[in-house]
Amino acid sequence: MSADVAGWESLQTVRPVILACFLPILLYRVWRIVRHPTSVPAIAATAFGVSWWLWFLVFTDAVWSVLPTIVHAVTIGGWPAISIGACLQVFVIGVAGDTSPARIRRGLRITSLVAVTALIVVAVLVSQSRVLMSTGDVYELAGALYSGGDPWAVAALVMSCVYLIFVEIQLVWVGFRHADRTPLGVGLGLMAVSGMFQFVATVFGGIWAPLAHGEGLVGSVFGRWLQTWPGCVAAILMLAGFLWPPVMLRMQAYRDVKRLRPLHDALSGLFPGLFPPKQSRIRLSDLAFEWSTNVQDGLTLLAQSRELPLETDTSAPEVKSVRALAVANWIVGQSNPGFSAEWLRAPGGVSDEEWVLAIADAYRERQEDLEAPASLSGMPSTLRK
Repeated sequence: MSADVAGWESLQTVRPVILACFLPILLYRVWRIVRHPTSVPAIAATAFGVSWWLWFLVFTDAVWSVLPTIVHAVTIGGWPAISIGACLQVFVIGVAGDTSPARIRRGLRITSLVAVTALIVVAVLVSQSRVLMSTGDVYELAGALYSGGDPWAVAALVMSCVYLIFVEIQLVWVGFRHADRTPLGVGLGLMAVSGMFQFVATVFGGIWAPLAHGEGLVGSVFGRWLQTWPGCVAAILMLAGFLWPPVMLRMQAYRDVKRLRPLHDALSGLFPGLFPPKQSRIRLSDLAFEWSTNVQDGLTLLAQSRELPLETDTSAPEVKSVRALAVANWIVGQSNPGFSAEWLRAPGGVSDEEWVLAIADAYRERQEDLEAPASLSGMPSTLRK
């Protein structure tokens, strides 16, 4: 928190707007967690957002004025940083793909113990502070921290910032270690960069400034810039890191469902009892996975109904696009000589999901190229011997 009163007052004017903008997002995330089983990182990310929102609400003038003195003291002393940092640390522990469930549970226990200990230590320190326990004016509290007149308050703030720095270093390490081109990897990369910016803001604004009594470099214009702007950049990058994976995964699932729809509809019309009834409450990513499985089952039943041989003397093409086109031709009854069940299997190095999508793409493109698209149910001589 900066000691610049003008900056604090300007923040108060936009604080209600920020709270109102983020409230629907947080309510949606809480609703999704309650409605659908989810992972530890997803719960931790939501807890991070809720904790940040609540502490941001505490600093509004209307809420701050009705809170007791002890809440003012622990808030200025660093409880927000510790609670938000604990949620972020749980996220970091759970998001590591190479972490076993046993290590995750042990990490959660250690994180909880350290966070609770830090909260207790800060509470004890601020209880000894003459200034923090005697006034509720936020400007006077900030002035006491940055003037150096209250060593207990400074000790509490430095304690909470040291805890936060530890979490930031862990976030940077895990984020860059798991960063890649996947939606989750990009999100972790953004969060790692965010951790670097927040590290600068925490060191200058949370440790150096109170220890230097707001004088020297931290008291200059450049020093105030180092206390504020890196934190603003970190907040933007952190928000982008949290939102990037779910948004990109939803967009990807939407595209996959759109690609699978023609083939899925054709097979569901041919085998109406195969697929479960449409579920309105299923997540889009789960729907894409379910449809992919349904298409695999439908192709298996179609092969059985046509008494497709398991193997022939003709080897299946290794090129994914060529084999997918051959499967699409077979689906509409125009298979190549020597076509067998072996052709329905995914080529080497291709996952089942990628293979099903490749078949669906080939089928959709083939149907679009025809003036009168072929109907599976309209070929009884092909389906039944």
